[in-house]
Formats: sequence, structure tokens, C-alpha cells
Amino acid sequence: MRRAAFILFLFATCAGAAELRGDAIFLCDALRQPSIKSSEATAYGKLADALAAAVGNERTRPEVARFLAVLRNPQGRSFDVAPEGNTEKIFRSVPAETITISCAPSVPQYLVEVATAALLAERIRIEHELPVMKTRAAILERASRDAEDLLKNGLAMWPWELWLNGLRLSDNDADPLFRTQWVALRPSAGIEIDLRSQSSADLQASVMLEPLGFVRYRGDSYAHWWGASLVVTSSTRRGAGIGALLRWDNYVIGLTRHKGEGSEPDSTFLMVGVDLYDLVNKKRTELKDWDAFARLRSAP
Repeated sequence: MRRAAFILFLFATCAGAAELRGDAIFLCDALRQPSIKSSEATAYGKLADALAAAVGNERTRPEVARFLAVLRNPQGRSFDVAPEGNTEKIFRSVPAETITISCAPSVPQYLVEVATAALLAERIRIEHELPVMKTRAAILERASRDAEDLLKNGLAMWPWELWLNGLRLSDNDADPLFRTQWVALRPSAGIEIDLRSQSSADLQASVMLEPLGFVRYRGDSYAHWWGASLVVTSSTRRGAGIGALLRWDNYVIGLTRHKGEGSEPDSTFLMVGVDLYDLVNKKRTELKDWDAFARLRSAP
């Protein structure tokens, strides 16, 4: 019983949020009628003139004069009217400029006018900022979609490549995501074909490392790209080779140069590669699918 009485006391001593209801204002838990009309809230200057006329001689009061000064030069300020205990406060976030409206025992008419002007000014601010907010929301949505497409569809990045490309991200969320991705110390696997002569044109498996390169994305979904890289290869028969490669989506082709053994001349090799990251990821997915299939088969 005491708890219920205490809750009722709290509701009785706490003001509800102020709001406009047509040309009236709900303030301090009561519907009040100001002389300012909603139709006058078309611009800050016009609203300030209407408030000055509505409060008459009360405009000389410090809180009214301060409010009028801010209203004529708002600079993006918020005019929200927020409840706090048994009061309503304007500019609550700036204590030095806060205007407090006490809800007991009665609210002076000039403060009703000020509160009404505050809510109308807040409406003007929101209407002015709404197109900007919509534009920013669209930009952020596009940036989020691009980031998701890059990670889902783009050339997969090893951890150190994620770190390197992450350094290029802007602190400004509105800036577009990069369309060129750096490649660094990227391992690959493939085969090399000796082009020196038809008689020696054999296939050799090799491990490749791309010290530095790039890919440039085509289209908006980050699903297609082209690029180029320096490459170092190592094969079992001809040792290390250096060269360059071209990348088109997941296809890799290039040329490498290997030193000849003993009296043999140097040889140029055609290199065809497969991206090791995608290969490992594909095999991991296949193993997961096979494991799920095996559990299904073993289920009673």
C-alpha cells in the first residue's frame, strides 16, 4: 500500500514531457493556450518576432531576453523542452543558459509562450535538418553495403592485408570506400611452364609469393576485379624465379625468369596460379559440408 502511494506521489510530482497539440501546448501536465500559432513557425526570425509580441513587457526578463537572442541566431541549437522533476527545462544541456519552468503552483503565461516558441523552433530545426539527415543516412547505408560487399565478394585478404588496407579507411563515415586494394606478401600456388624450347616445355608445381601488388574493382558489388603484382616463385627443379603477374577475378597468369643451372641459359616460364586463400576457404567449406553429411548418415 505504501509502495503504491509512493508511486502515485512520484507521478504527481514529476512533470510530463511538453508537446504541441495543434495550436495548444501540453505543459506541466495541463493543456494551455498560447497566443503564438503554429502557422507562425516558418522561420526563426518570424517566430522570434511573434514571441516578442506575445510576451509584451515580459521580454525584458533575463530568461526571455536570452531565449530571444538564441532564437534570432540559433546556429543549429536544440530547443527541446525536457521534464525534470516538477519542472520543464529549455537548453538543459547548457546549464549556464538553462531556462527552468516550475510547474507549481501555476505557470506564468509568458513562460507558456516561451515553451511554445521553443517547441516550434525545434520543429523548424528538425525540418531544416531532415534532408541533410536523409542524405547522410543514404551515404552511410551505401558505405555499409560497400563494406559488406567488399568482405563478401571481393578478393579475400590475409590478416596483414586487412591491416594494411585498414590504414586507408577514413575517419569520416561519409567518405566512399576505396576501389583499389593493396596486395602484400600474398601466397599462391600454381604451375610454371618452361618456354625456352618445345623439348623442355614441362610443367612444374610452384609456390608463389606476391611481395606487392594491387587489384582494382569493377562494378559496384566488388565481385569483379583486375590487378597486377610482382611475384617470386619457387619450384622443385628450377629454384627461385622472379617476375610479374596479372589477375582477372580469380584467374592469375604471369611470366617469371629463372636462372639456368650450370651452362644452361636463363629461362622464361609461363605461370598459371590459383589464389591460395580462396582454395583453402573452399576446402574448409567442403569439409564442413562433408562433416554435416557424415553426421546425417550416422544419425539413427
